[in-house]
Parts: sequence; C-alpha cells; structure tokens
Amino acid sequence: MSRRHRPTPRVLTTLTALMTVGVLLAGCGSDGDDDTSSASDGGCATENTSDRDKVNLIPIPPVKVTVTGFGNGERRVPAATPDRDSAQQATVVTTSSVASAGSAQAQTVDLPLTARFHCTDPTDLEMDLGTVTSPDPTLNDQLAPAAGGHAGMAIAPGLVPISLRLMPTDSSGPEARLAIEQAMIGAFTRSVPLPTVPIAVGATWRAERVISAAATVTQTIEAKLTAWEGNRLTVTYTVDESPINSVFAIPGGNQTLTIARYSFTGNGTETVDLTRGLPVDGAATYRGARELVGADASQRLLQQTGFTLTWRSR
Repeated sequence: MSRRHRPTPRVLTTLTALMTVGVLLAGCGSDGDDDTSSASDGGCATENTSDRDKVNLIPIPPVKVTVTGFGNGERRVPAATPDRDSAQQATVVTTSSVASAGSAQAQTVDLPLTARFHCTDPTDLEMDLGTVTSPDPTLNDQLAPAAGGHAGMAIAPGLVPISLRLMPTDSSGPEARLAIEQAMIGAFTRSVPLPTVPIAVGATWRAERVISAAATVTQTIEAKLTAWEGNRLTVTYTVDESPINSVFAIPGGNQTLTIARYSFTGNGTETVDLTRGLPVDGAATYRGARELVGADASQRLLQQTGFTLTWRSR
C-alpha cells in the first residue's frame, strides 16, 4: 500500500473501532455498584436494573416483522411463556474483525450470562455477568474485573429486544466496558424476532430495522422456521445490511467520509426456547467490505469486515 493510500492513524483507529460493532457506542457510562446484584427469588429476579442510578441505557433499534409464508400444518402463535422456576445459563461469543492493506484486527469476547425473568414483569430480563474472557491476553486481563457485573433488557412480543441496560462493576476499565457493550449490542441488534401471529413449520418472514451508527444502514433478515418441538423453535436466516445514504461520520468531530461501495451479508441458525429470554443455541457468520473516500478522491480506504456470533447453553 503506497503512502498516499494509507489513512492517518487517527482515522484508521476510529474506523477500526466502528467496524467491530453494528451500532456506534460511546462507552459504558458511569461505574456500576459491586454490591448490587440481580436479587432473585428462586428462578426469577425481584429487582430491576432500571431502578439503579448507575445504569447505562442503550436503546435497540425497533424492528418490523412481515410474514411472507405461514407454513404447513397447525398454526400457533410463538408466544413467550417465561420460566420463573430456574435461571437460564447461556454464553454468547462474538468476534469482530476488520482488515485493510497492511492491517488486520480482530476482537473476540466470550460472555457467560445468567438470565432471569422478573418475578412480576414478563417484559423484563435481568442478567448477571460471569467471568468474561478473550483469547487476546491484553483484553483478557482487562475483562477479568468485569465478572459480577449486571445487565437488564426490555423485551417485546416475539422475544424482540427493545433496550439494554448495562451496569458494570466499579473495577471495570473503559476497555472492558466497551468490549462488553460491543459484544452485547452486536448480538442483540442481530437477533431474529419471531412473528406475533399464528405460524407453522416452514413459515417465512422478513424483519427490517434501521441501525444508526457511523453509517446508517437498513438491516433485512429473511427467516424460516425449520423446526418446532415443544417450546423450542429453530430458525435459519440470511441477513443483508445496506446503507441508506453515502455519509460515513467520523466520531469526535464534524468530519465525514463518503461511502463509495458497501456490502455486509450473513447467514445463520438460531434456536429459541419460548420459556427463556436468550437464544439457547445458534451461530451466524457475516462478511462484508466497504470503500470510503475523503476530500482527496485518490485516497481511498478499502476495508474487509466480519462478524461471527455464537449462542450456547451452559
């Protein structure tokens, strides 16, 4: 890569940070309270993190679901029926990557969660963070103090995340806070919502949401219900994200770049349990690229991007 094509370190750092997530995050907010736990009564939470003073509230973009095929056989509404007798043990693993000529970076976060529905509010899911890890030694050390942090999520019908509340431990540093935010936002903005009307196996639907970040994109998910056994539904899906305009805003100032080319697509499988608030199994892979242009049209930045997502039960 010639010198005239190399972005400044400041721009490259900013772009790298932005490409690791599907939504722009400014940080994790104020310190959490190490002595505050998601108090539980058996398998349900008796307290709500929204009542805490030191919680960072992050809205999740709304989603529109359109059923394109109702499937074959008996139709049922895939309505949530929260299990309040036992907590859910789940782990989400995300890997974000970005590469350009002469540079490649990736960040993996392995995040164990203990999730409980609120004892009286079926739209509230409270989560405790376990020992968060990363294969990167530096990030792994930074994540260690995050164990014992808390989170909460508001859920709409169709198991659709509405907003995320994060309450990190006091000892969590900014790097750990941002990494955890990136992992959780990356996972929940790519969740597959369920229809709220009766469907059967073989049903198909489209889910659309607009994600506003450095680039504002329309995310389109094409999903198909491939199995429904008891409370468990298995969904396969493809995803396409496309910008709604050519503006790429560099955070920290008024500078923008122009999006000359952009692509970001993916596919995956997700299994949900209607009694649980988080997926019980799943994996997805996204790949893409974009070309950004500044005031000097001869200086172009081409980045290849990636995101992988895994859900598993513990």
